[in-house]
Amino acid sequence: MILWIESQNVAVITLFVFGLCYAIAALIFVAIVFVSRRPIASDLKATTPVMLTPLSVIAGLLIAFLASRVWSNVDRANSYVAQEASAISQVVLLTDALPDDPRKAVRDGLRTYLQFIKAEDWPAMLMGRASFQQLPPGLTDAAAALLSFAPSQPGQHVVQRRAVVALEQALEARRNRVLLSNAVISPVQWLVIFVLDALALLTIGMVHLDRRPTAAVNMLVFSTAIAASVALLMTNDRPFM
Repeated sequence: MILWIESQNVAVITLFVFGLCYAIAALIFVAIVFVSRRPIASDLKATTPVMLTPLSVIAGLLIAFLASRVWSNVDRANSYVAQEASAISQVVLLTDALPDDPRKAVRDGLRTYLQFIKAEDWPAMLMGRASFQQLPPGLTDAAAALLSFAPSQPGQHVVQRRAVVALEQALEARRNRVLLSNAVISPVQWLVIFVLDALALLTIGMVHLDRRPTAAVNMLVFSTAIAASVALLMTNDRPFM
């Protein structure tokens, strides 16, 4: 469910999150109205507003912790993609100095690798099932073509060595981005955020049990703040979307 939501565009994610937060607030408000007509209401009115402080602090710390990790993952994702693209471009440029046969073999391998990324690797990352254990097709073929080439000139030897190093860098960048694609906020962490949201809303309702308009406004404000924070996290949780 979380994966499907995060795979949508920003507008859909925002509408879903705000709708869910407002629905939770509405259900709790209805429950508070119902309870206010029962004898237990006099006991619930004794709830002190100080209860909101620890709940808000816990929710704020959790959201701040998750946000710092999400922003870090976004930066790292951009860095890994740039490293991979740079390494592949470097291989293409270096192979210009090689004879036709190894140059063609290397570029055919890179072309196969890029097609693999577009057709299989990237969609697998988006679904959270990409694996780096199996070597990607094309990249290994390019490396084999380079290693099987016997340089006849000193310059070709340098080109061969540097091109192999660039291929290793591309493979390492791919490994890092595949690992990073699985570093997302877990369903349990999302659940904790919404549980804290519900507890804070319930506390607001009990504090303002006999002042329904005040309770409704405060619950609306708090729900909007939580929804905005969750939507921001969810739209950036998967940096390769």
